[in-house]
Amino acid sequence: MNSSVGDLGVGGCSPWDDPARFIVVPTAYALALGLGLPANVAALAVFVRSGRRLGQALRLYLLNLALADVLFTLTLPLWLAYYLGPAHWPFPEAACRAAGAAYCAATYAAVAFAALISVCRCGAVRGPRPGVAARLSLRRRGPARAACAAAWLAGLTCAAPSLAAPRALRPGPGGATRCLEHGGARAGLAYAPVAFFAAAFLLVLAAYVSLARELSAPSGPGPVPAGPHRRAARTMVLGLLLVFALCLAPYHLLLAPWVAGQDGAADGDGGGCRAASTLDVLHTLSLALLSLNSCLDPLIYCFSVRSFRQDCWALGCRPGAGGPRPHAASLASS
Repeated sequence: MNSSVGDLGVGGCSPWDDPARFIVVPTAYALALGLGLPANVAALAVFVRSGRRLGQALRLYLLNLALADVLFTLTLPLWLAYYLGPAHWPFPEAACRAAGAAYCAATYAAVAFAALISVCRCGAVRGPRPGVAARLSLRRRGPARAACAAAWLAGLTCAAPSLAAPRALRPGPGGATRCLEHGGARAGLAYAPVAFFAAAFLLVLAAYVSLARELSAPSGPGPVPAGPHRRAARTMVLGLLLVFALCLAPYHLLLAPWVAGQDGAADGDGGGCRAASTLDVLHTLSLALLSLNSCLDPLIYCFSVRSFRQDCWALGCRPGAGGPRPHAASLASS
């Protein structure tokens, strides 16, 4: 995979015999596939069929976040086959490009939707603001649709290197075929996704700080959501912030120095080779954490969307569910 997705092979310095590469990552991918895929398909069904009690904009963002997580997990069987190969791509080159592009696009689209959800929930708690800002609010249906299109476009932009690579498949040791593993990658390729993630992280952090201040201050005059809805909004943004910090931040903190270390190793410096090996191990662990993001998002829905569990029962998402449960709590409009 390319510098914004996975590991780069550089001459003899890439630790292909590292147990972390072939144990930790496949284990995390299998967990994300086994838990994340059914959970996000269930969430997608809830938001499509039973999510109309949500505000239109929030429902749109949540639906697209679940869709991005489903797309991410659908790429994992291919990458599992690759890592268990070990590190041999048994599929056509077109599948290698498509898997790399979908992996990147889904990852960064999900990052964008998490930021949009945080801003939307913050706006719901703070209440309507008059003027041009209100007409352009991300809580309105028109701007929300435009924001979703921009989020997917950002994801596709981050996936462009996978599609535009001159050679997606390259020969590796022992007759193996590597997929999107390009030696001597430029560190500059890592800066764009890192900057994109940093901007999204700051938005989520700012939204949480604003919510915390708003909820700690005495309620002023004017229409504001009811107390439980305001607390649910804070819980949702806090959950997204924790996912960013635990699953996504380690990968992006390591990405640029890791690619730079690969460049040093490619130059044939022995010290650079040792440094690259250490960064490879850390990068592998961060890649495993990144994949667990898709498992945690449905948990956020369970604890911060008040009707989510009732809607899951109504849709038969849990064993023994016998149809709609009466008196399901409704959600306030976002």
